[in-house]
Parts: sequence; structure tokens; C-alpha cells
Amino acid sequence: MSSSVEIHAQPPRVWDVLTNLARWPRWSRVCTEVWSIPEHDLGEVGTKFGFKLRMGGRQIPFNVTVSRIETGGLIEWRSTKFSITAIRSISIESSGKSCRVIDSKLFTSPFIPIGLSYPRWLIRRMTDSWLDDLKIESERDSLS
Repeated sequence: MSSSVEIHAQPPRVWDVLTNLARWPRWSRVCTEVWSIPEHDLGEVGTKFGFKLRMGGRQIPFNVTVSRIETGGLIEWRSTKFSITAIRSISIESSGKSCRVIDSKLFTSPFIPIGLSYPRWLIRRMTDSWLDDLKIESERDSLS
């Protein structure tokens, strides 16, 4: 599953907003809390942190491990919850004075039908909300 948004800000600005984990709950309607924040932003492959997301009226905690990072352009993390492994990658593609952010998710489980635990419509709604909030925060003070 993949969603994207065009952001009228330079990629370094978007990367700064994306990688400042402590501020996520301040600008995101989906993320309510972040913990185990690494000292140096998202650090490197193997860095672990956690967050709570609003899902269907509940706050669900996730602990994730960074599995790939290309500073300024791509971050990917993995988590496993209820035997479902999720891989989320967020990439930033420059396009002149703006950029496109692509948020992709892949869910797998050897036991549970994914659609029962993570309904596609709910994940899409959460992703679109998160991308809209990222756009608003990234464009704040950057349109000069």
C-alpha cells in the first residue's frame, strides 16, 4: 500500500520534520506519543524507537527498528505486532522547489489474515492524515 503527497518545501526541510521524532505528537493527529528517541535523530540501521498511533479510536503502541536509511531521502523501519510484520518506508523525491513524499507499507503474517487486523481503509485514512499533517508542518515557515 502506498500514498504520496506533494509538499511545497525543500527536501531538507521535510527531512528535518520527518526525523524530529520528539515533535511528531505536536503536529500529527495520528501519533500521540514517541519514546526511546535516539540522541541523533533516527541514527542508523538498527536504531530502535516506539510510538503510539490512533487506530480505530484506540491508541496502539508500536516498537520499531530502523532497517534502512539514506539521509535526506529515505527511512524504512520494521515492527512486528500480533504476528504481523510491517515494513514502512518513507521517501522524499525532489521536484524543483518542492518535493513528493511517498509513504509505503507492506504487511505480512504467517497466521492472521492482514485485512482483519489492519483494514486497508483504516490504514489508508491514517496514512493520508499523517501525510497531510507532514505537509502542513513542513510548509510552515518554509514558503518564502
